[in-house]
Parts: sequence; C-alpha cells; structure tokens
Amino acid sequence: MRRLSRQRHRSAIVVASLIAVYVGGCGLDDDAEVGCRCTERTDFLAFPQCADILLDPERADESPFSARIPDCPSGTLLFLREPTEPEAVLLNVRDTIEGFSPVQYLDQLTEDFLFVPDVDGAQLYREVFNPPENYNPDAIGDPDTLWTAQQEAQFVRNILDRTRYQDIEFLRWFDSTKDERILHEDEPLRETYIFPYQVEFTEQPSAERVAEIFEIRGRVEIDVITPSQDNPLWVISRWQDLRDEASARRSWTELRGEFSQ
Repeated sequence: MRRLSRQRHRSAIVVASLIAVYVGGCGLDDDAEVGCRCTERTDFLAFPQCADILLDPERADESPFSARIPDCPSGTLLFLREPTEPEAVLLNVRDTIEGFSPVQYLDQLTEDFLFVPDVDGAQLYREVFNPPENYNPDAIGDPDTLWTAQQEAQFVRNILDRTRYQDIEFLRWFDSTKDERILHEDEPLRETYIFPYQVEFTEQPSAERVAEIFEIRGRVEIDVITPSQDNPLWVISRWQDLRDEASARRSWTELRGEFSQ
C-alpha cells in the first residue's frame, strides 16, 4: 500500500499532555504561570496561542531535579521509514505532507537547508524571494540563499493546515524505477535525485462554496546528504524547483510564494 498508515502514535502521551494544559494556553518561558511551553515543534493547530508569539529558544542544560514546565505537544506522529537510504527521505517528505505533519517534515531537512526557486516563480513573487538581477538558479553562490530553512519552516506550517485543506495527494513523486539518481565521485556522502512531481490540494468546503481542487506540477532536483557512510542517516540539504514549461499549473515555487507568511 503506497501511503503509510496514519494511525495515531503515542496517543496516550499526547492526550495526557493535552489534559495537563491549563486554559491559559502556552507560555513564553519556564517562569510563566501556564501549563506548557511553546517551542518551534509545537502543534500550532492544537495550540493556536503559540502561533503568534515569540517562541522559546532551546532549553539550556538543566538539573533533572529542577522544576520545569513541559513543552507543548508536537501533535500526532506518523510512522515513517528509517532514513538509512536516500530514497526513504524522499518518500518521507511525501508522507509527511500528505499526513499534515510539519514537525516530521522538517526533520527530513538539514538545519542549513536551501530551497532554490524557479526563475518564473521567483520573478512572480519578487517581494518574497528578492532575486538578484539576471537570476540564474544554476549559479553557485547567492541564488541559493533566497529561501532558507527558517522560511521553509514557516511555509510548511502555513500549507499543512487542516482548516484550509482536507486532503493533499501526491499523484507523482519519486519512483526509483523511473527517476534519475546522480552519484558524486568527489562527494560520496551526497546524492542527487531529479524527478517530476504532481500534487493535488483539496480545500475545505465552506457554507458559501464547495471544496475546490487545484494542482501543482513541475520537476525537482534534490540533494540528499549523510554525515557518514558507516552509519548513514540521510537528510535533504537542497531542493531546486524546475518549472514544467509545457504546463500552466502552479509550481512548488509559487506555492511557497503564496504561503510564505
């Protein structure tokens, strides 16, 4: 079965954590009189109070005996593949988006992850990407800094919103029997994958209108890296969007431009 089962993982822990939260919601720090602490990993749909505040930095080392407010839960977790192979990470990306799991999606990326927009999309959303003159996504250097991991985190939280979409389905994504895999002799810890994508989004209906469906389409070039060949754990370091010139459909670049804030 292509799609992973979306059974609830550690549901007892999540439910217990939710019960423990006070009506006041999440707090800014461990001194606040609240039931849990907002972090970057908090499920913002379950804890909307956390979405519009300054989030806490990572905790410093603390004594295990010191009093501390627990972090707000990160939500239901999906069962994903162990990232011991690059292909597993690519499929995990699909499953975390289809499963509306922004925290687990971000776990598939490096901390210095870079998204490289296509030329047309970057020009269409100049205020978002701020491309340089004569932008060339294949150039080495500045173009790669147009969209960083921080912007990707904001985007994925915005797009994976069940109040906005009832379903996201990948009609075409990585297929090991069809798609291109590039090995780098000078960089044995990096592999590149090039393949087409086609993703369908079904919006939530409202009292005024029925649910609308739209599609994005194009190709991607994704670099997957690992720190070691002995015990490899692969993550995505760079994602370049390649527009499908034969299609009038929107692209991943345009979607990031629309949902950047």
